[in-house]
Formats: sequence, structure tokens, C-alpha cells
Amino acid sequence: MIWYKEQIDDDIVVSTRIRLARNISGLPFPRVMNAEQKQKAVSTVRDAVIGGNSTLASMFDFTDINALSDMHKQSLIEEHIISPELAEKEGGALLRSNDGTMSIMLMEEDCIRLQIIRGGLCLDEAWETADKVDDVIEESVEYAFDSEFGYLTSCPTNTGTGLRASVMMHLPALVMAGNISKVISSAGRLGIAVRGLYGEGSKSYGNLYQFSNQVTMGNSEKEIIDKLKNIVNQIVSLEKQTRESIKKNNGEELEDKLWRSYGTLKFARKISSSEAKTLLSDVMIGKNMGIINTGASLTELMVMSEPAHIAESAGKQLTSAERDKKRAQMLRENI
Repeated sequence: MIWYKEQIDDDIVVSTRIRLARNISGLPFPRVMNAEQKQKAVSTVRDAVIGGNSTLASMFDFTDINALSDMHKQSLIEEHIISPELAEKEGGALLRSNDGTMSIMLMEEDCIRLQIIRGGLCLDEAWETADKVDDVIEESVEYAFDSEFGYLTSCPTNTGTGLRASVMMHLPALVMAGNISKVISSAGRLGIAVRGLYGEGSKSYGNLYQFSNQVTMGNSEKEIIDKLKNIVNQIVSLEKQTRESIKKNNGEELEDKLWRSYGTLKFARKISSSEAKTLLSDVMIGKNMGIINTGASLTELMVMSEPAHIAESAGKQLTSAERDKKRAQMLRENI
């Protein structure tokens, strides 16, 4: 099941992602490839995954990224299935599992970007799956590898294991208390990068932050994952403590804020994408703290309220004003 539809009891850890960067021995990196080389690389990986006797053959579908509409590409970005970089690349392609939990981006920054995305905190399970898929591909594809440096990648920070482990966290209480900058700073000193909703260079909307390892060289995959898991668990504890403190000391103000957000979602006629994330974040923490009772899948609504998803639900391109009206209607019907 795709990550945002998984039923997770705790709203603090929203999702887990394991991503492996790989390149093909004997071929240049995608940035300097010509069209013929890109086509050869795509065919090589596609055949390794869904061709012949591959154990993955029935699990994945192949898509030429350039054949998709801009709306569909943006929808895949909103679901974190592909990156904004892949959407803009000529010759890019996607292998996506039938259950939506695995995707393999081809010809992005590296020849292969294999990623597993799951709801909640499941770093060990996601890594185990990624490692198995990686092994199957490597049976047919010789990776660019150096005995001293490890897997060779376009960006030096990925060289080594090629592993980027990420956890998306919902941290409204730390934001309310003004402590999020301290958390980000402390994580940075421990070698953990903190980014916004859509990775590097993106902003944090809806109090959502991505925590991931900064470098992959010099550490094993297990060491990288254990370190991130330890830091994430500490932040979870801090978020829970901060929620209890706010509830104890500013309970009435907190309830008023959260119920106002719920009321806006329930009755507003126009809501922007960024406002929707802020309001849904408030209802998420309200639901988790037992203040607001709603059966709505709030993480799913965050994704479904994104611009491309709103346009796709309408079956056509919409103006910004039309999207705001359609989004408000969708939220009223589902909240």
C-alpha cells in the first residue's frame, strides 16, 4: 500500500524512505550522457528488473517520464514517487511497483535511484527490501564501484554505500514552542540533514521535516540506519514531551487554535495548498492528543490537497482560484 494510505497510530513519524544511488560500470554519469547512452542505460536496468527470469518481473511497471503530462509528473512528485529533477530530465524513466511502495528512477542524478517509501518508522524493514531489490538488479547490471571509495555517484556525499535514509516527521509542538531551530541545529551537528517537504531546497509546510544522513562514506548501512533511528526516537520523545507541556500550560489556547483550524477545513469555501497543510497539521495533532475526534485520513488529505492531485480529480487544468475552491470542497467532504 502506498505510504500515505497506511494506517499509522502515531502522527509524529509520517513516513520512512530508503534510497540507493547506483551507476553503471562503463557508462558516464547521466549528466554527461548522450541520448544513445541514456537509452542503453534505461534498457539495461529495465531488462534487469522486468525482463526474462527476474524475480521482480511481475512486480514493476515501466514508464517513460517524457511521455507523461506535466500534471501527471507533478502528481508523482507530490506522492514522493519521483523527484522534481527527474520530471525535468530528457530520457528519464520510472519503474514503479504495483503496490506503490517501491520506485526506481532512471537517469536522474544517477543512472539508478532505487527508493522504498513506507508509512511510519520502519527503517530496518525498508532497508531489507531495498537491499533485496538491489541484489536482483546487480545480478544483471555491473555497478560503478571502487574498492576504496565504494559505489561511485554523481554527488560526492552519496559516494560510499550510496544510501540515503530519510524519515518524515510531523513536529507541530516543537514549532509552537519555538524549539524547532534548536532541534535542526543539534541534528546537523550529529551529521543529520534536515530539509523541507520535498527534500533539498524545499520549504517545510504543515510542520513536516525530513531527517536524513548527510554522508554515506565511512559507515556501513546498519550504522547509518541505527544512527538515524536513534536520533528520530529522541525527537519523537521531545515532541511528545512538548505536546504535554503545551497542553498542561496553555490547554485552552491550544484547543481554541486546533478547533478553529478544524472549523476552517469544515466550512471554508477557498483554501490554498499551503494553508491546507497548516490546517491539517493542527487537526493531526488535535486527533493524536484526543482533542478532536475525526476518522479522516489526514496524511492522505495532505497529499490529495496538493495542486496536481486537485487538478487530476477535476480531470482538467485549473486556475489557482479554481483549485482553491475545489480543494476546499474536497476537504469539507472528507474532514
